[in-house]
Amino acid sequence: MDDDALAREQARRLREALERAVIGSHRLWLRYLGLGGREGELEVEAYLHECLVLPARQRDLLAWAANTLLDPRVHPRVPSTRDLVPPESGGRGPAEG
Repeated sequence: MDDDALAREQARRLREALERAVIGSHRLWLRYLGLGGREGELEVEAYLHECLVLPARQRDLLAWAANTLLDPRVHPRVPSTRDLVPPESGGRGPAEG
C-alpha cells in the first residue's frame, strides 16, 4: 500500500471513530497540538476529509490524539501507520515527515 493509500485509510478510520464518539475536529486538533502536532486546524480538517495527505508522523500523532480521547471500552482504536502496513513489507512504514 503506498503512502497516499495509507493516508486515506487512516483518515477514513479516524473520521469514522470521531463521528461514532461525537468528538469534534477542533477538540482533536487541540489534543494533537498538545502532543506536538505541527499542522494547522484547517490542514487537519482537510486531512479528515481526504483532501490533503499529511506526513506519516503527523497522521500518527492525530491517531494517538484520537485514541486518548476515545473510550477504549466502547470505541476501537485508530490505527497508526505501522498498524496498516502489511507484515510482508517488514513492518516498516513510509518515511516520516
